[in-house]
Amino acid sequence: MNLIEALSSGVGPRPAGSDEAARAADTVTDAFRELGLAVRFQEFDLLGYDADEPELEVEGERWDAGPCTYAHAFDGEGTVKRIGESAAPVGEGKLPNFAVVDAGGREVARLLTSPFSTGAIPFMSAHVHITTPPTALVSRTESARLTDGMRVRLKVGGRFLPGRRERNVIAELPARSDERVLVAAHYDSVWRGPGAIDNASGVEGVRRIGEALVGRDLPRTVQLVAFAAEEIKLTGSRWYVDEAKLRGELAQISSVVNLDCIARGEKLNVLASPELLLGRAVEAARGLGLLDRYELETGPATGGVDSHWFAENGVPAVTILHFPYDQYHLTSDLPDLVDEQQLDDAVALGLALVEAQLADVRA
Repeated sequence: MNLIEALSSGVGPRPAGSDEAARAADTVTDAFRELGLAVRFQEFDLLGYDADEPELEVEGERWDAGPCTYAHAFDGEGTVKRIGESAAPVGEGKLPNFAVVDAGGREVARLLTSPFSTGAIPFMSAHVHITTPPTALVSRTESARLTDGMRVRLKVGGRFLPGRRERNVIAELPARSDERVLVAAHYDSVWRGPGAIDNASGVEGVRRIGEALVGRDLPRTVQLVAFAAEEIKLTGSRWYVDEAKLRGELAQISSVVNLDCIARGEKLNVLASPELLLGRAVEAARGLGLLDRYELETGPATGGVDSHWFAENGVPAVTILHFPYDQYHLTSDLPDLVDEQQLDDAVALGLALVEAQLADVRA
């Protein structure tokens, strides 16, 4: 099974808590079982959210806008007021943030700059789910046009959906030791996003690494994990880590190799913690000849990737990406974007790092 096609074309957009996300979990389960592996689920309750398409007019001109997940509703008018800026997640730039202010001077909504991609993308705000104000996202190009005092009409909304369930999909390659190496990726996508690159490509990478290891006599257990709900603040991986802490199992995780957006992007990104693991990952990339093919970007394993919670809790972790790419979080994130060379190279690097752990190379 090719999980890029199966998830992005066969299932399509699969926001956390949706029926499509449940179908995606079933699809990943089938792919893991095709490898001859037993599969179990790690289930958790979830407050889902079904966004409406934002409507934004600036000085009477219709602008594209991306929905902010879990935003509260607003339908009204106001004027633009710049309220600050945030560091761009990639590069050295700053992202301006704006409020929509009513006639009485009260902030009634937000317009945030899309942190990635070329368009106005679906994304989340910095706030937690229950406190997210009415918010829409605009592209960097449109954000640069916003100035204080511009007249705005904005309509945002969505439905909060209690009682939803999500599940991490877990398969194990048994070994002589209970100590385990995780190979992980998230399978959910964003509002209207088929997510071929983000992140069906990563889940396919996990499947391929598993396929390469099946049948081997392993000194450590290898656990293949497809995380749910990554697009809503890394919820699935946080549940996994919190459960491991509650059950006294965190020490059994020797390392994590996470794959995210591995089939298209401008640079090879290796995000690893601690520094010793980062150095080994870079050397592994060098040994595979990847530094001759790609510009390398490095950093810690924290931030907006599923390695974050592991690294925050002292577990050696690395995320491999090719990033950025223009179609990120858009409806155009389709299988025809896949660069097979980038996909193969990311899988080779991930497998090399897993094998280093299996050889008892400590991070």
